[in-house]
Amino acid sequence: MDFSSLFNYPGKKEEIKQEEFIFMSDLSAEDWLKIFDLTEIYIFKKGEIVVHSGDTERVLYIVKSGFLEVFIPQKNKTTGKKINNVNEGSVFGELSFFDGRPRSASVRAITDGEIMSLSISAFEILSARDPELSRKMLLDLARILSIRIRQLTFKLIEL
Repeated sequence: MDFSSLFNYPGKKEEIKQEEFIFMSDLSAEDWLKIFDLTEIYIFKKGEIVVHSGDTERVLYIVKSGFLEVFIPQKNKTTGKKINNVNEGSVFGELSFFDGRPRSASVRAITDGEIMSLSISAFEILSARDPELSRKMLLDLARILSIRIRQLTFKLIEL
């Protein structure tokens, strides 16, 4: 079945810049401190699998430093088909954070780095304390998700 007509965007494929994936780029230092106060920090090493496909934690990860890759694991769960990169300043894990379902992919560290994890219960605390900040977070997560869906759509067109 040819799906190309379903995704017939006008014009040429638009290039998506890595800067577009920066999470909450215009947030004040004061607001970041409110978020950081509710996160846990995790330091990772190059080559380490940070998140495994099938994990069920309802957590959003914010990349403080480092570079990671998202992949769909094969049988041995340490190799697989690379589907995306995650750079410093961006997020991953948003699907499970939103829907509570098992993670659909694994994430491996390409460099050493640091991530902050924000659990759904911590987000609910933030929402009670600062509804406007939590609204901004949700809207920015939706923005990043929409960019990732566009990328996937273009990849499907190329198939």
